[in-house]
Amino acid sequence: MTATEQWETEGYLVFRSVYDGRTVDRLRLISDDCLTKWRGCSPEIGKQGGDPESTVMRHLNHTGYFPDKVDRLSDILDAVADPNILGKVTEILGDTPLFRATSYFFNPLSGGGDGNWHRDSQFNTSDDDAEQKLIKQRLKTGSGIQMQIALSASEDIEYVPGSHLRWDTPDEYHIRKADNQTHNRSNEMPNAKRIDLAPGDAAMFNPMGLHRGRYHVDRLRRTLMWTYTKRSKPHCDYFSMQPWCLEEGYLLGVKQETKQFFEDFINIYQAFWQTQLRM
Repeated sequence: MTATEQWETEGYLVFRSVYDGRTVDRLRLISDDCLTKWRGCSPEIGKQGGDPESTVMRHLNHTGYFPDKVDRLSDILDAVADPNILGKVTEILGDTPLFRATSYFFNPLSGGGDGNWHRDSQFNTSDDDAEQKLIKQRLKTGSGIQMQIALSASEDIEYVPGSHLRWDTPDEYHIRKADNQTHNRSNEMPNAKRIDLAPGDAAMFNPMGLHRGRYHVDRLRRTLMWTYTKRSKPHCDYFSMQPWCLEEGYLLGVKQETKQFFEDFINIYQAFWQTQLRM
């Protein structure tokens, strides 16, 4: 199958060595520094970003993480807008890609374990009927792309190929939602595929499909996630709410193609940010 055919039928793709070793090391250094600062005081909320059981932080491109090291911010932005990455995203989306958010997944300091099986659709709908309608709608109009890039060796992403095309089977539903989601960490999900990534490899998947991550205290996990949507279908929500991008000099030092990519993001969302800030 071509990459597009695999994406359409299975809902995921794996790309090897999207970043070279030097870039991986640089991104790991920067991201771990952001994580340390976030655990101490998140610039978004002005207090501790998470607790010892936390496994993800958002918005590594916030200026508050780089008060005196703007070159680190430009490295993050250049990585998001890397032409090799955007070329793959453009092919799969069939549209000009629009930036949405950065995330960083990591093993917790305490607790942890195998994550919960879910579809991202369940977090935006009130009941099963509404969720099924959303999955069908996104199947027609296209959904966003989540691209997770390993900064350390990882087998911590699991996906059920083809599940983005349909509703849950009885066995899948039992694991994902039954009994108030008490079974959603089960290791018995039918046809689940564990994705093996070396540092620099990327897994791209449709978040409407069944998936989960694993987060064990004693198993190092360091995974970046770049999220993109179609330029024609922007999402105004927490993930795209990034008013710090309006700060003077935000794009200082980035490559020309990066500047164009993020200027487009800023132009599209600027009115949304300003409206939210006035509320």
